[in-house]
Amino acid sequence: MAVYKPNRKGETSKYYVCEFVYQGKRFQESTGATTKTLAKEYEKRRRAEMERAAAGLPTQQRATRIRTVNDVVGPYLAAYKVSHRPKSILFAEGRLAHVKKALGNVVLSDLTDDRIRDYIRQRQIDKVSGRTINMELGELSRAIGQPWSLLWPKVRRLEERKDVGRALSHAEQKALLDGLKGCQTTSHLPTVIPLLMLTGMRVGEALSLTWGQVDLMGSALRVGRAKSSNGTGRTIPINDDLASVLAAHRTEFIEAFGEPNSAHYLFAWGSPLPTDPTRPVSDLKHGWETLRDRAGVACRLHDLRHTFATRLAENGVPESTMLALMGHMSRAMLERYSHIRMAAKRDAVAGVVLRPKIKESENSELVPVKVPVVEAAAVVQ
Repeated sequence: MAVYKPNRKGETSKYYVCEFVYQGKRFQESTGATTKTLAKEYEKRRRAEMERAAAGLPTQQRATRIRTVNDVVGPYLAAYKVSHRPKSILFAEGRLAHVKKALGNVVLSDLTDDRIRDYIRQRQIDKVSGRTINMELGELSRAIGQPWSLLWPKVRRLEERKDVGRALSHAEQKALLDGLKGCQTTSHLPTVIPLLMLTGMRVGEALSLTWGQVDLMGSALRVGRAKSSNGTGRTIPINDDLASVLAAHRTEFIEAFGEPNSAHYLFAWGSPLPTDPTRPVSDLKHGWETLRDRAGVACRLHDLRHTFATRLAENGVPESTMLALMGHMSRAMLERYSHIRMAAKRDAVAGVVLRPKIKESENSELVPVKVPVVEAAAVVQ
């Protein structure tokens, strides 16, 4: 029995090989392990498997014996792409990108509760939200093929923010727009931020827009597949401010890629420069955080959607129109996004009084009627 790293053409292999004799036959195969301890464990399990097979007992598949995180994530994403839409694929790839970076070479058997806690602590140091960390580990558990509760029974999911967001004040909105002047010319933010402010679209809906969904001549854009069925395919008018922003963006797009076709994405993939209009950009995190710091505004990108809904409500837009623009399924969901400012509430309440003043004009349509009076002496005969 022996485990060793073979030397071929003067180069030592990365993986250990095990070599042993069983029932008079010599076996030699790669363990797939980079440490001697794991290689010996592989050899021990391999011999046990042969003994079970010789006794007519079922054996474990070799592929499930010693696997790393990278070994399970790769096939998982490959299979995921077959049956899921592009937006979902981007989500899964994005959630697993950091998992692979931090845990890619870790053997599954080493993904203990303590190892997962270390991962969580590091992500918290990086100021990643609890929701994001939960989603990353949730995707990892799905890639492994077992629920979180079985893989890491002593690790609780992190608390997630329960607040529904907020609407920006007019001063905060102006600060963000002023901050866009300092963005790099290659950034998508100078178009994305006004687009979100003027349409109330979700970030994912905006980033997945193609030029075929934008009709500058008809002053309207059509949302693609949305989070809710009511939101999918809804049409949002393009006002004058948004038309100017999109026209400038189209000019920049043409300079970079030529005349766009209907399948090209408005916000082309690539970093630091957009390079591929057939793929949408999937992450604005760095640019958005830089903009917020520059503007001195503490908010989320999703708060721009809340702001749009609030502006509509303050302007007295009917609920049916708001529902059509926002793409919500119920009035309750609409109320979650509408944050009427206190100033607007005060103005509304100020008009409701106990003794309203009656203006003369309000009585102008009243015509006095003169009732004839007959003297008593005239009726006595």
